[in-house]
Amino acid sequence: MNSIARLQSSSSTLALRKSNNVSVTLGTASRTLARKGKKKNASLVTVTVGGGGSVRSISTTPVTLFQEGDVKPEHYVPKKERGLSKNVFVLDGQVAPDGPTFGGKDMVRLARNDRMSPTRELNFTPETWGIHKSPFRKWRHMVNIFKSSPFQRLANPDLLGVAAISVTLTLYNEVFLGGVDIIGMNASGFGGATTAIGLLAGFKLNASYGRYEECRIFWGDINNTIRDMGRQTMMWMEDSDQRNRMLKLCQAFPLTHMWHVHAKGCHHTMKRNEPGKPKFEDRIHAEFLAELRDIYNDGKFEEDFQRLNKVKYGGGNTPLEVLTMMGETVAGSKGTVDPIYAREIDEQMQRLCAAYGASERVLRTPLPTGYSRHSSRLLWIWSHCLPLALYPVCGPFGTLPAALLGAWAVLGIEDLGVQLEEPFDVLPMRQYSDGMYDAMNQIKNGYQVYEIGKDARVTSSS
Repeated sequence: MNSIARLQSSSSTLALRKSNNVSVTLGTASRTLARKGKKKNASLVTVTVGGGGSVRSISTTPVTLFQEGDVKPEHYVPKKERGLSKNVFVLDGQVAPDGPTFGGKDMVRLARNDRMSPTRELNFTPETWGIHKSPFRKWRHMVNIFKSSPFQRLANPDLLGVAAISVTLTLYNEVFLGGVDIIGMNASGFGGATTAIGLLAGFKLNASYGRYEECRIFWGDINNTIRDMGRQTMMWMEDSDQRNRMLKLCQAFPLTHMWHVHAKGCHHTMKRNEPGKPKFEDRIHAEFLAELRDIYNDGKFEEDFQRLNKVKYGGGNTPLEVLTMMGETVAGSKGTVDPIYAREIDEQMQRLCAAYGASERVLRTPLPTGYSRHSSRLLWIWSHCLPLALYPVCGPFGTLPAALLGAWAVLGIEDLGVQLEEPFDVLPMRQYSDGMYDAMNQIKNGYQVYEIGKDARVTSSS
C-alpha cells in the first residue's frame, strides 16, 4: 500500500498518496470564512512529490471566493419589488379562453426559452381549473397545436425525416415507376408492430409520470414539514435569536433544495453561453445570492449567509448544510427547550433529510438508459418505415399527411415521457419555495400565545 504524506496548512490537513514527481493541485477553503466573517480568500495548494515520497515543493496561491456584488443578478426580482409590472416569472404570451371566444386574462404557463423547452405550468388556482376543464378546451388546443411543445420538439428532425421519406417515396413510385409495382409494405403486418410501439411509448410515459408524481409528493412533504417546524419553533424556542435563526433556516431550506436539484434555480430563460457576459457559473451564483439575501435582508445572521455562500460556490451540498445549521441551533437550545420538544424538531429535520435524499435519487437515477435507447431506436425505425406501410393504402396524396399524423401521435407520447422523466425541470419549484417563505413570515408575524384566564394575548414572536 502506498504511504501517505500529510501536509499541514493553516485551515486543514491535506492527504496525498506517494507518487513519482507528481504535481497535484489541491483546494482548501478556510472555515473561519463563515463563522467569523474575517477571511474572504481560499487557498489553492500545489504539491510536488518526489520518487521517494518526499515533498519537493509546496506552493500556495490565494483564490478569492465569490462575493455578493461580483456579478449583478439579471433574472431574480426581490420579493418587495414584485408587482404587476415586475415579476420573477416570465409568462407565456398565450392566454386561456373564457367562454366561447378565445379571450381571457389568465396565464398559468411559463414562457418557453426555445422550441426544445418543455411545457412548464404554474400552480393551478380555482380559476385556472375552470379554464382547464372548459368544454372549449379542445378547440383551443387545436388552434395552438403548432405552438405546442411536443410538435415543436418533434418538428425537426423527426417529422421532417418522415416527411422527406414520404415525399421521396411518392416521387419514386409515381414518377420513376409510373404507379406500377410500387414500393411499399404490408399494412396489416405493420399494424401489429404499431400496437407494440404504442404500448412501448405508453409505458415510457407512465413510468416518467410516476417519477413526476413522486417528486411532487417530495415537495409536498417538504412544505408540510417546514410549516410544522415553523409552528414548533414558535411554540418551544424561547430564545429570540435561536427562534429567528431557525425560522430563517426554514426559509432557506426550500430555496437551497431548489438550487440543488436544478442547475439554473428555475431561471429557465437563462442561457449558458452568452457573449460578453460573465461565465455561467458566476451568473448562476449571483442569482442564488440574490435570492438568499431576500431571507437574510435584516443584517442578522450574516455568518449564516456567508457560510451558505461558501458551500454553494465550492460545489457543496447546501440543503445538507442548512440541516446541519438547524441541528446546531437545536443543540444550542439545551437548557431553554425541553429535550422532548427538541427531539420533535429533530424528527422534522429527519423528514426534510429523507425528502431531499429521495429527490437526489430521482435526479441522479434516470429510467434504465438501455430501455430508453432501445425504445428510441425502435420508434425511429417505426416512424421512418410508416410511409412505406401507408402508401399502398393512402396513395400518393394521403401518405404524407397520414404518416405525419401517425408519427406525431406516437412520437409525441414518447417525447412527453422524456420531458417528465426529469421532473425538476417542469415542476414550479420556485412557487413552492416562495410559498414556504411566505408561510414562515405568516407564522412568525401572526403567532400569539393565548393564556387561559386572561383577556389579552401575549405576543411572543419578537
